[in-house]
Amino acid sequence: MPELTRRQAVGIAALVAVVAFALALRNGWAGDDLVAVRDNLAAHSFGAALRAWFEPYWPEQIRYAGLYRPFTILTYGLDWTLSGGHAWWFHLTNVLLHAGATALVVLVALAWLAPFGAAAAGVVFAVHPVHVEAVANVVGRAELLVAIGIGAAVLAARRYRRRSGNRRAGWLLAVLGGVGLALLSKEHGVIAIALIALDHHFDPNRSTRDSTPLYLAVAGLTIAWLFLWRNIAGAYVGSGAHAAFFGLSTSERVATMLPVFLEVLRLLAWPFRLTSDYAPQVIPVRATIGALTVLGLAATGALLALGVLLRHRVPVVAFGILVAAVSYLPTSNLVFESGVMLAERNLYLAVLAPALVVGWAVSWASRTPYRRLVHLAAVGFVVACGYRAVERIPFWTDWITPLAVEQTAHPENAHTRLLLSDYFADRADSARALAEVLVAGALFPADPNGALLAAQHATAQGRHRLALREARRAFGLHPVDPRVVDALVTAELQAGLPDSAVRNATVAADRVPNDPRVLAGYGRAMEAAGAAQWQLDLVRARIAWLTGAVLEASRLLGSVATQLPDDVSAGAGCAEVRRTIGVIRALRPELEREVTGPGGCAIEPITR
Repeated sequence: MPELTRRQAVGIAALVAVVAFALALRNGWAGDDLVAVRDNLAAHSFGAALRAWFEPYWPEQIRYAGLYRPFTILTYGLDWTLSGGHAWWFHLTNVLLHAGATALVVLVALAWLAPFGAAAAGVVFAVHPVHVEAVANVVGRAELLVAIGIGAAVLAARRYRRRSGNRRAGWLLAVLGGVGLALLSKEHGVIAIALIALDHHFDPNRSTRDSTPLYLAVAGLTIAWLFLWRNIAGAYVGSGAHAAFFGLSTSERVATMLPVFLEVLRLLAWPFRLTSDYAPQVIPVRATIGALTVLGLAATGALLALGVLLRHRVPVVAFGILVAAVSYLPTSNLVFESGVMLAERNLYLAVLAPALVVGWAVSWASRTPYRRLVHLAAVGFVVACGYRAVERIPFWTDWITPLAVEQTAHPENAHTRLLLSDYFADRADSARALAEVLVAGALFPADPNGALLAAQHATAQGRHRLALREARRAFGLHPVDPRVVDALVTAELQAGLPDSAVRNATVAADRVPNDPRVLAGYGRAMEAAGAAQWQLDLVRARIAWLTGAVLEASRLLGSVATQLPDDVSAGAGCAEVRRTIGVIRALRPELEREVTGPGGCAIEPITR
């Protein structure tokens, strides 16, 4: 086995990562790059990114996805400031981050493998084709940052376990820094504590020193981040679930997703057939448990059992398998609905499994007569992976290339049609945009996004009957989406149906009473239906309260106090009073006495 130093092993793997993905510097903006970076003002300067630190990840128009990644946005802002918005600079940053993540993989693997085997693992990780989406597409940066944050935290945790006294405190801060970087880069960082624990369990140089303070600190940081995420993304957290799961029970969702695990295994072990869009037409939705569901469950169980069985004999392989399982879990849709059915970028950390398997095989074979055969097989796998990765990089050259390729490969994919409609809309070709979303709706009627876009495009073209039909269809599929509520209110008002607009908007506002965008649509419908000014002010006060404009909410409630009719209960305003009573009690307790007194609404008095 060739003699390498630890530093040489790290350097070789990182260099291979840079060389393999250097072609990405020729790419422009593709996929979600346009919304998250090119057209996102928060990403256009370092200062703007800092000001948006406590804002959700996506711009206002698609904030419903409920993501919070301020550090990722900060790196975009820094890149934009340094480069003037040139895409090649962003891609250069991604390539260097991938090289950094690869270096950390080698350093992690060195706990079990000699430098040559760790370098082999790093090279596999560097060139694995599944990584192309994360590295060659700018928005894949979140995956790279999470991997770097977790990798750094794992290595710092090792130092913490082997140190004593004041030096432990320094390494504890380093662990928290890595975990914080991962959490603020992508929600996937929540698995950091689990990966630190796995590394602790498999560490061949395990220390007997107590690590309880470390786990308590990481758990506390994770809980604090969860609280921050929930407060910033608010009602949008969990609302970005994939349309394929709308209307499915938990058992039906599991029946659909277990066969997907077979595709995950294929992508990790034989990553030569790739696609950018694993939509419902590419991955069938299964309402019942069938043979593939059982096979997926069996494969899942067998892989986890293998990881447990190998924990003593081949700990490095067991570690890789269990890391892959844990990293896949948050986006597996088995525990909860995520925003995707399957995405190659979400397997970035999971590639650690095949990488460590190859690294172990190379190390093991070096002590056996099979050395040349295994090394030749490893070289063949690396070359094949590298060739496929380099070949795949131009796929992310621009916006239209992935769409054209995917439409040719999967003409039945409704989601590609929706993306094509965005492409045509961006070029002011509204007729083609509407045609694509109507085709998407016919291919996949269960997706409210298709109906929503059809309603929006039809409204823009003045086709009000079509807009009303599609908006109502979208509302029937996803009545709590603020974009759907807004589209339906617009369509019904344009059709001269203000009472219907109020009824439907009321349903949505009662289901998600803390969503200011839904309340805005509801208020618009109320105003068109001729509601009294004091009723409209109650709605606006709720919106102001929810958006943190406390003084404005108090002012509006003060205005309500001067407009109240003698008999509040005679009209339809009592329902509005009931919805706003929490804000009234917090800001204007004297108003509560007016609206619940003689001639007022039957609402329980304030509890002191």
